[in-house]
Amino acid sequence: MHSAPKAPSSLQVLARALDDWWSDWVQMTVVSILWTLSWLTVVLGPPATFGLFYVAHRMAYGESPGLGGMLEGARRYLLPSYLWALLNLVAAFTVYANLWFYGRLEASWAPLLQAFFWILGGLWLAVQFYALAYLMEQERKSLPLALRNGLFTILAAPGYSLVVMGAALSVAAVALALVAPLVLGGPGLLALIAGHAVRDRIETYGLREREVKEEVKREE
Repeated sequence: MHSAPKAPSSLQVLARALDDWWSDWVQMTVVSILWTLSWLTVVLGPPATFGLFYVAHRMAYGESPGLGGMLEGARRYLLPSYLWALLNLVAAFTVYANLWFYGRLEASWAPLLQAFFWILGGLWLAVQFYALAYLMEQERKSLPLALRNGLFTILAAPGYSLVVMGAALSVAAVALALVAPLVLGGPGLLALIAGHAVRDRIETYGLREREVKEEVKREE
């Protein structure tokens, strides 16, 4: 007898994330509500986001940290969260300024540069999807390293990323269109998808073993 073919890894990731979310829906509701309220204050938004990804990271490994885990993650990653927010502000301003500038030019090549910055902005957002989940996984808590890992993952597995991010984008669109999914677990599901996606890539590419070897070499 032939065994049934396995589902693509991207679909397995989505299934695991949905299963974790469904099995602990109450916790996802609590942390998603707190995340939403934190962004209403603006200043608490970045640490709350890191706290949310910290909860998702631990849930991907079978734990159930709850609200306490979110607060722990927010405290642990307080400074990196504001650095991350600053980088995103700079990136957003850079993309917006260039789109505005080239949009005012009447040169024939101006639309090409506008298209370039649209693509650049989209790529930056795509990298963010992976970056925070990578930061939770890394032994060396370096935000630039997490951003680099996110970029390399997109370049190495574009089809995988397209499926996983497409599903995440659909969740985000529904959450933004309807208030209930936003506060009843939408943000938590997004973080779980990212967390499971990164864990899958780490296992697929053996990134953890490579990081350990690099750390040993530095110590020698």
